[in-house]
Amino acid sequence: MIFVVSQILACLRIVLDSPFITHYLADMCIIISPILALIGLQKVTNLTRNTNRHFLTLVIASAIVLLPIYAITAGQLVTSLVIATLFIYGAYLVYKMKCVAPMQQKILSGCFISHSLIMYIQVFMLAAPLVSNSATDYSLWLQAILVSHIILATATALVLPFLLFVNIEENLQRLVNHDVLTGLLNRRGFFMQGEKLLKQGVAYQQSFSVVMIDIDYFKSVNDKYGHSTGDTAIKWIAQHIMAQLNDNDIAARIGGEEFALLLPDQSLNQAQVTAQKLCDAIRGHSLRFKGNTINLSVSVGISSSYDANASIKILLDQADKRLYIAKVKGRDQVVISDQQTDHVANAVM
Repeated sequence: MIFVVSQILACLRIVLDSPFITHYLADMCIIISPILALIGLQKVTNLTRNTNRHFLTLVIASAIVLLPIYAITAGQLVTSLVIATLFIYGAYLVYKMKCVAPMQQKILSGCFISHSLIMYIQVFMLAAPLVSNSATDYSLWLQAILVSHIILATATALVLPFLLFVNIEENLQRLVNHDVLTGLLNRRGFFMQGEKLLKQGVAYQQSFSVVMIDIDYFKSVNDKYGHSTGDTAIKWIAQHIMAQLNDNDIAARIGGEEFALLLPDQSLNQAQVTAQKLCDAIRGHSLRFKGNTINLSVSVGISSSYDANASIKILLDQADKRLYIAKVKGRDQVVISDQQTDHVANAVM
């Protein structure tokens, strides 16, 4: 809207003899418009903070510098240089943005770079008569640049909101599907991602394993050291879990101190090796927090399948059953079989 206002004010030069309105205010609006776009981009990218103050300083400085020269060519030179620099910075922000719409990201980056190049070309054309005795008439080229400027601004206005929308939507989806404390998937995200990987495994006839993990004696950690220490313990365990996983594996926190893993293309025995490494790593390190040294361990149950009819829920329930066996057997171990179910039941009775 600010850009449209700037163009309307510039077009009023045909009927209105008031350079302050048609030149000064138009130039200020055209400087402010990309600044507003950059503020929006920064809110999405989170690359820089507290830059609104710098943008305000730039607007005030431009207003002061342009005030005595807005009616002459020097005013257009300053405006073009400021805009060119802003669009270069905008291209940098778009390049750094983590976006789920790469094609639109490239289009927007191209618009910003093109905008900047056009502005630098305009600077050259405006400065050429001032630094040489050349009588070359650039008026037609400057008109073409103005048209290009309007086209690029329109393209930017169309692409930018879409890009911001899909990015915000992706962030919202992440909040819905991820655990805030650990950054891992939550239960909902685990089932969504798990079913996709499960289908891929069936299509490629790969084995897949589901792992259930529970922190041993976690309640006593909360009771003895407090809930903030308990939260730190959960994050510490999550870090150890992620250190043992491959790129295609997924991990989730599905309960208070419970975690679940999906290990594509890992048989039951391979998943057992992975889980045992995790148990050993946690047992071999101590959590140090607020002057306390806390030794933690985990119990693990694993299920695995090649069956096309298997589901994440069935495999998770089976792994949870084996996790229970690991708890009854003494904790800090990995169980991959139901063979001890009767023994466990008798022990409980």
